Amino acid sequence: MLLLLHAFPLNHTMWQPQIEALAPTVPLLALDYAGFGTSHWYPTTPPNPRHIDEVAANIIAELDRRGIAHVAVAGLSMGGYLALALWRIAPHRITGLAICNSRATGDDAAGKATRVRNVHIARDQGAAALTDAMMPRLLSQYASPALVQQVRDLGSQADPEVMANAMLMIAERPDATTLLPTITVPSLVIGATDDPIITVSDSQAVAGAIPNAHCTILPQCGHLSNLEYPTQFTAVLQSWLERIH
Repeated sequence: MLLLLHAFPLNHTMWQPQIEALAPTVPLLALDYAGFGTSHWYPTTPPNPRHIDEVAANIIAELDRRGIAHVAVAGLSMGGYLALALWRIAPHRITGLAICNSRATGDDAAGKATRVRNVHIARDQGAAALTDAMMPRLLSQYASPALVQQVRDLGSQADPEVMANAMLMIAERPDATTLLPTITVPSLVIGATDDPIITVSDSQAVAGAIPNAHCTILPQCGHLSNLEYPTQFTAVLQSWLERIH
């Protein structure tokens, strides 16, 4: 079973290219979480360093509800942070780990300040305004106008308060660097040459710290690499899945 964890500020439908390509041969589950998409769970606790683990625990509870004992996990951006949180709280449930356009380090002061500014945009101006503010960092200059509109539409569907909560959760997430050497399952790191959020160096650092991890850097591609380079991204996922079975 492959579990796909989406990026901020989107929802599980961002994985549609991979779902269409993999579903005929790979059992998979693309979840919404923390109030995004079709999820009805809205966090009520104030963000704190353990909050991301609470979201991960909610994902485990959903797997339990569906009777799924083990999963290979692929997470992109915020989904990567949650994938590492899943490894922290339930490593025995994970058969493989793919960290895509994501990092293990926590936010520095500048990063936290940016997220706080985004919280105010979401709460004061709404989901569409925050998505528009983030667009230059989500897609590269090579993205088609149709893809730009698709991402804008997906982000604009989010609940502004859920967006704000997720921003604060990400800002307060614990540094997961010490987890990386403990990852013993087949692991994959995907990065992109034109991702201003997660640099090539960030991706290489994650891959270098995980024993025997494979690292792929997609060219002429931005932060949402599964959407900008769907065929190549999916092919890399397929190769990783073959290492698991």
